[in-house]
Amino acid sequence: MKIKSTLLAVTVATLMFFGQSVVAKDLKIGMSIDDLRLERWQKDRDIFVKKAETLGAKVFVQSANGDATAQISQIENMLNKDIDVLVIIPFNGEVLSNVISEAKKDGVKVLAYDRLINNADIDFYVSFDNEKVGELQAKTIIEQKPEGNYFLMGGSPVDNNAKLFRKGQMKVLQPLIDSGKIKVVGDQWVDSWLAEKALQIMENALTANKNNIDAVVASNDATAGGAIQALTAQGLSGKVAISGQDADLAAIKRIVDGTQTMTVYKPITNLADKAAEIAVALGKKGELTSNAKLYNGMKEVPSFLLDPIVVTKDNIDSTVIKDGFHSKEAVYK
Repeated sequence: MKIKSTLLAVTVATLMFFGQSVVAKDLKIGMSIDDLRLERWQKDRDIFVKKAETLGAKVFVQSANGDATAQISQIENMLNKDIDVLVIIPFNGEVLSNVISEAKKDGVKVLAYDRLINNADIDFYVSFDNEKVGELQAKTIIEQKPEGNYFLMGGSPVDNNAKLFRKGQMKVLQPLIDSGKIKVVGDQWVDSWLAEKALQIMENALTANKNNIDAVVASNDATAGGAIQALTAQGLSGKVAISGQDADLAAIKRIVDGTQTMTVYKPITNLADKAAEIAVALGKKGELTSNAKLYNGMKEVPSFLLDPIVVTKDNIDSTVIKDGFHSKEAVYK
């Protein structure tokens, strides 16, 4: 028995030495998601995991439920599970530099998904052109309401994307603000992008302005939904132009009903598939293709940015329904 055990040990050692292990090591990807309570991130998770698994990886997913401390703890837990690649949709992209340093010390590659992580040694970033998202939102609302009282409803103040959306919005709005055609009567950010907080903000804004608001530049569909609840209570839904983003089913239905003006569709399948391909390539030290570089306060981060698409009542069928993002029955029933 001792001789057999010795021979087996030598055989395994020899195979491992030549990289010929009989059981190949699975590529392990840890995916830390801001908040799976939001419809958007559920879709991203499902598409990413499916694609990564077809590429031979195992994916471990955890949701921080909008808690920065919980996300850091979960990432540390993933690092203890010997992952090869860490994919992060950050709740707060400003507080992860230390835990990412730990990952890099362990030889773990780090991919920032959809939201840039600042002042951290990340390896790659994949997202949409988020300044363009803001530009599309503002342009579409201006087409509906070229002048009047505007309320600006930003996203989470700790989300780097929310700042990029606002930057894009102001590129379009500022000339009209300067000319006096548009008056900004309020500007607030919505913690955690929560609809209930947006509802409260909109209620207060309507009271402060005696309901005299012509347009709301809301940075996503959840905040738009909250704002529309407040508008509806005052008999103003459908009369006030309001933007959104993410092409959530509820938002698409509101566009059909005429209570929401537009949303920005970001083909999530394209994003999640590309992210899975990049994550696997990072883990296998394969070839990476970038089309941009973004400075995150520490380094120029190789990035891949996809194009967002405006959705209004006129092109729902040719965008989100055509792509299978939502079914025709679900939208119009």
